[in-house]
Amino acid sequence: MSTTSLPSDYFLHRYQFTETNHRDVYPVLQDVVSDSQVGKTVLITGASQGIGKGIALAFAKAGASGLVLAARNVQKLEETKAEILKINSKAKVLVVSVDTTLPEAVSALERTVKDAFGHVDILVNNAGIGGRGLVKDIDVNKWWSDMEVNVKGTFLVTQAYLRLLPADKRGFIGNVGSYAAEMVVPSASSYIVSKLAVHRFTELVSSEHPNVQVVAFHPGSVMSSIVADMSDFAHFAQDKVGLPGIFAVYVCSERAAYLDGRYASCNWDVLELEAKKDEIISKDLLKERLTGVYSTV
Repeated sequence: MSTTSLPSDYFLHRYQFTETNHRDVYPVLQDVVSDSQVGKTVLITGASQGIGKGIALAFAKAGASGLVLAARNVQKLEETKAEILKINSKAKVLVVSVDTTLPEAVSALERTVKDAFGHVDILVNNAGIGGRGLVKDIDVNKWWSDMEVNVKGTFLVTQAYLRLLPADKRGFIGNVGSYAAEMVVPSASSYIVSKLAVHRFTELVSSEHPNVQVVAFHPGSVMSSIVADMSDFAHFAQDKVGLPGIFAVYVCSERAAYLDGRYASCNWDVLELEAKKDEIISKDLLKERLTGVYSTV
């Protein structure tokens, strides 16, 4: 059966962890994150459009006082900034053009943020890309560019954030992952491998930094320029962009501490997810693991 013949909610249910799934912002989630980021400074990569822009707007609505919007396209970042200021005219918004795959560019971003804010409370690694092509055919540079943006970029910005975070402060990182990491889709190897790496990187950063809450999350199936070019997957893109935005606020809050080092989907109902909190922790769920092997531990 081809993907185009599957119903648009097929993957929504295939990767279901809560009984209830959502495709748009719902009242309970809005209530949970309301005013949760008052006084916080947030750095968001890929904030110029789509999901990244939605994340920036969601943090503004949750009361963030400082927002650093990072991406390559300054004009689009300025459009995001204008919308933020309509939500909160008192917010301090910094627009920074940056290629997150370049160490020198990320170092310059770090210096700019330090000069403007001194530190950053929250990081959302959203910048991402997805190329297509069979392994035997795809150009190596095109394949590797996904790894550069999705993995190297996430690493470099995370490293900068950890330097900006005061040692006595609790930090929060939201990494945009994907349920694609659990799939086998011919012609999508670079995207799948890179998102699997992001999930594992999330767990590793969490283990190294007890004072930093790190969560990888699936941003739903939202229509974007990447998805639009994937004719076999475009019809699954039924989620509203506001949902991953507000879910990013949730995973970067104290309330989501039980998800530290783990993965969650923005489609999952937060109250049902929280009801499974003890099970998630005791059984060490929502992490990448081998199955079907013996262990003496």
